[in-house]
Amino acid sequence: MQDVNQYLIKMSDGSIALKEHVKESLLPYAGSIKTVTRMLATKLFTLSERVSGNCKGIRGQVQLDFARLELLKSTVFEVCGVSYAEQDKLWKNITAAVDAV
Repeated sequence: MQDVNQYLIKMSDGSIALKEHVKESLLPYAGSIKTVTRMLATKLFTLSERVSGNCKGIRGQVQLDFARLELLKSTVFEVCGVSYAEQDKLWKNITAAVDAV
């Protein structure tokens, strides 16, 4: 079973952050939001979590961990250079890509 904690840093305030080498590994794919999203989702969520859950917790599935979803969201926007004005619109595409993984 995959240990997603190997990619995370627990901060002193209880929040989580992504290890820098993981973010750097996504940079070559920055031109494709879906690719970056899918690659990161496989690191932040186990296969079991992805099979039994989704971003919104609908269609009889549980919601994926909110803190890791927020980390995924902010990382994808940062790596792909998404402006603040575009973020809400693109979040729908990101959730669809996560749910498809």
